Amino acid sequence: MRAILLATTAAIALSSAAWAADNSANTTKQNANVRNELTQMLQKSGYTDIRVAPTSFMVRAKDHDGNSVVMSISPDEFTEMTALNDATKNGYDQKSNTVGSNTSSETYVNVPSTDNLSSKLIGLDIYNKDNKDIGQIKDIALTSNGGPAAYIVSVGGFLGMGEHYVAVNPAVLNVTYKDNKWHADMNATADQLKSAPEFKYTGRWSSSKT
Repeated sequence: MRAILLATTAAIALSSAAWAADNSANTTKQNANVRNELTQMLQKSGYTDIRVAPTSFMVRAKDHDGNSVVMSISPDEFTEMTALNDATKNGYDQKSNTVGSNTSSETYVNVPSTDNLSSKLIGLDIYNKDNKDIGQIKDIALTSNGGPAAYIVSVGGFLGMGEHYVAVNPAVLNVTYKDNKWHADMNATADQLKSAPEFKYTGRWSSSKT
């Protein structure tokens, strides 16, 4: 049932986004209608605390079980982030010895083959929808529980401004593995990257390792 709901949600957003692309004068009004329709559908299905980003259709909500759900919907893709229930909100799942997609409190764990490794992500170039190299993953910021908080991306070369970093929400950066190659992409323009808050290695982040 949940899969059907998400597929329906994606279909509404994508078809509406395509319609808006052909009717640019009505884009703002159409986006508002889509946000309202998505919100109403999720509310009827038991979701609460729903927030829909105005342009990218980044949907954050809680399902009827209280699980946090993040859906990224655009004309080019639809992605649902893994829901975290109450047992795993703090990074632990007492019933599993699998780390990654399902974290664990066990000392030694199994890592699902579908999970990513930081060594494969750091140094990975990021491309936008125009296939332009817009930056490179230089670091990964972690939450206090060890989960990914942000990708630290070097964008100075793309912007022609020397060393310059921005912190990117993991939900908007698409990392894939195909034909024995890693690939990262996100929809971002030079203007968006220039206006993004700059990340700087200061304080504890600039200290040396022991």
